[in-house]
Amino acid sequence: MMLNQNIKTVRKNKGFTQEDLANRLHVTRQTISKWEKGYSVPDADMLAKLAEEMEVSVGELLGAEEISSEKNDALADQLARINEQLSIKNRRSKRIWKTVIILAVVFFVVIPLAVSIPGLIMYSSHTGESTGDGITEWEYSLDGKDYKYEIRYGKNYNIVSYSSDGDSTIDEELNLDSYTDANEVKERIESYFEDEGGELIHKETKGLELKE
Repeated sequence: MMLNQNIKTVRKNKGFTQEDLANRLHVTRQTISKWEKGYSVPDADMLAKLAEEMEVSVGELLGAEEISSEKNDALADQLARINEQLSIKNRRSKRIWKTVIILAVVFFVVIPLAVSIPGLIMYSSHTGESTGDGITEWEYSLDGKDYKYEIRYGKNYNIVSYSSDGDSTIDEELNLDSYTDANEVKERIESYFEDEGGELIHKETKGLELKE
């Protein structure tokens, strides 16, 4: 889809940051990020405002000829359909990743523990203190939405698994699967929401405490 690429290209050519453009349009920076990554699209009215702020035509943003006023209704319908398709795609992708994580935990954590130490088959409901393992959970509020994260790690702070219940755009920026040390994950999550103005609602550690 050319729209997301064109928005990003024109914005950079104008010398605007995502924050600059968000302030001009009275939306959040995350909204601009979603448009540019193709996770959602602006509606017809917002697309017109976007074109006006960046001093280009709607047609240029869409990668087509100028859109006439008679085609506004068709444009609105087209944008609505694209938005719905993107929403379905993102929900499907999120479900797939959650399923993969759950299966990975079952095969590489729960089953080995159940076979070697039957008493630990209910590991997910315990604190992990007896084995030196730990679990840390966070819940943040940002822009009126709540985001939850949980990491599980061994006595050497090696990541066993993590899960998130948040926004796919934020998950992509956090890129938690690139870390192996639980303390680095802690720093990444907390610094991100602090920088974005998020509010910590709840934090809890069971078992091994992470470094401050």
